[in-house]
Amino acid sequence: MTEPPIEDNPSDDVLEELLGAFSVDSTPDGTDDIAPGRPDEYDFDDPSIDRLLGITAEQPTVAAAPAPALAERSRPEQLKAERLKPVKPGKIKPVKPAKSDKVKSSRGQDAAERPTIVIGGEDAPDAVFLDVEREEKFLERRTEEGNKERSTIVITDFDEVAPLDATAVRSSMGGGGGGGSPDQRIRARRISVRRAEGRRRLRWVLIGLAVIAVPVATLAVLASQIFDVTEVTVQGATYTDPTLLATVINDLTGDPVLLVDTQAIEQKLQADPWVERVKVETDFPHGVNIDIRERKPVAAFQGGDGRFRIIDYEGRVLDVIDGIPIDYLLITGDHPDTARGQFVGAPYSAAAELVLSLPSEVSAVTESVGLNAATGALSLQLNGGTTVQLGDASHMDKKLARLLTHVRAGVVGVCEVDVSTSEVGIVPC
Repeated sequence: MTEPPIEDNPSDDVLEELLGAFSVDSTPDGTDDIAPGRPDEYDFDDPSIDRLLGITAEQPTVAAAPAPALAERSRPEQLKAERLKPVKPGKIKPVKPAKSDKVKSSRGQDAAERPTIVIGGEDAPDAVFLDVEREEKFLERRTEEGNKERSTIVITDFDEVAPLDATAVRSSMGGGGGGGSPDQRIRARRISVRRAEGRRRLRWVLIGLAVIAVPVATLAVLASQIFDVTEVTVQGATYTDPTLLATVINDLTGDPVLLVDTQAIEQKLQADPWVERVKVETDFPHGVNIDIRERKPVAAFQGGDGRFRIIDYEGRVLDVIDGIPIDYLLITGDHPDTARGQFVGAPYSAAAELVLSLPSEVSAVTESVGLNAATGALSLQLNGGTTVQLGDASHMDKKLARLLTHVRAGVVGVCEVDVSTSEVGIVPC
């Protein structure tokens, strides 16, 4: 009783055909009868051997295509099977050309359509399109020319790497030509990857240069003569040195508005004693605004040189003039020759604060302020020759309140009034 055939075992016909194709005769002395110079190599990984043995390999995923496209897939495999190592004549049994005829007939029905083979799977590469018709013409032309060596087809991703030299990646399979080794193929692949990385780096460098060039070009345009300063506006300058203002305006005119150093201009103007605060702002595209806040003059005194000094509430000398200033209350006494822009001292600051603190009724009848710079004692000279003794600068609000009471009551016929203490002393004329 014979056992049923196992599906994995090939049939007797297939084994006989393989034996005739891949076996060699032995000589009487026991050595193999191999033709000299013939390489003892076979491509056992060729899928045609698996097909002859009846082993069904896992097929790749094929995208939906017309029926003729499925027939196209068998053509390259058949051509590959025909490229096996030649064996001795008479050992190979003829293979039925039915499948080849079917391929040609199917191509004749729809020769315009080209099959699309898609290798599926999550980890599979991108789709590869094979031009089978061009490959067949290429093989037929090589057969007519008598050259039956295997051809090398290089499939690459043209978006990532540069085209490779086919001779650098050609491998010796079976009896085909080509002398490329695995090391050569790996080296060619590394070179292509390095070129791709170099192109990517070049793109990033170009992007970086563009990012830098755009703002630089913008600043170059804005700093050009198109946006020069042509108008300077000054506000609040009454006593500020006109020569200094003219110099600043001349320096600003013609400069690019975006390159104006506002802080430097502010420091330059604040050197004038009259300037308490200054703000410089640019008005794009052609203007500059200068806003000046000047110090307030309070009183004046005459120095030892005969010239008069005008001071503010801090005792700072704002200006030195030759004539008597009639717009400010005069401080009498012996005074130093303080230079312009300098502080004259605390007693003069107290005298200036006294002038600012005078009630309007008292200020209207006051002619001058007396100051003893050595002791700091203050006094007032009223209209009609009345002298008011105030003492030092302490508790000045209470002293002025007592003085206001006597001014309202009338000081006619009074030569001196002492309000430095709570007990007011009156000296009649």
